Amino acid sequence: MSTSTPPGQYKAKQSWQSPEMAAAYRLSRDPSRFTRYDREEKIIKSWLADLPAQALVLDVPCGTGRFIPLLTSKGFRYTGADFSRAMIQEAKRMAGERPTVGFTNADVEFLPFRDQAVDCVIIWRFLHHIGDSATRQAMLREAARVTRRKVLVSFHHPISFTHWRKLLQQKVLGGEPRGHAVSHWQLQKEGEASGLRLVETKGFRKYVSVNWFACFEKPGSARLSRLATS
Repeated sequence: MSTSTPPGQYKAKQSWQSPEMAAAYRLSRDPSRFTRYDREEKIIKSWLADLPAQALVLDVPCGTGRFIPLLTSKGFRYTGADFSRAMIQEAKRMAGERPTVGFTNADVEFLPFRDQAVDCVIIWRFLHHIGDSATRQAMLREAARVTRRKVLVSFHHPISFTHWRKLLQQKVLGGEPRGHAVSHWQLQKEGEASGLRLVETKGFRKYVSVNWFACFEKPGSARLSRLATS
């Protein structure tokens, strides 16, 4: 599905660039306001359970650092990247005294990391901003390049009650679309074209809630993990 926004120049890329907007984003996404955050974190923990101790996890875009407490408390090494320098400053405030590897100003399509630099890449609450398949695939290709093992993503599914309700509200009330949906079948194809294998999808209430989550693995990642620990 194409949009009026050119590939690589999606609206979210221009948002949250100022310190004021980044601070407002952090307050509006306070975990205490959303019970779904706990459920999402359980999904992430289940998919990270087989990673080795001290595994390096790249959170991109890291936003204001929501996953820092979760990942560092589980003994993972955390590194964050975001296109917005203002968001990175908020993430550093979130980190506080928690140990992190560091933060990088980066575009998800052009990650400044060497091949197989991390054990897992998390792309969370972001793909629904991307209406262009080529742009999503570029992001997945970069994630596949820099990871040794896994790529975890969240996305909006079009075959869901919530999605159709939003479409109806948009038709009645007008305004711009609130998020771009992609099916797990399409995402699987994009992942495969990027060098990733879809191993599992989860959701709160599949085909009811628009929020879905996917775990990709890099073919041969188990062998790479054994070599790294031998």
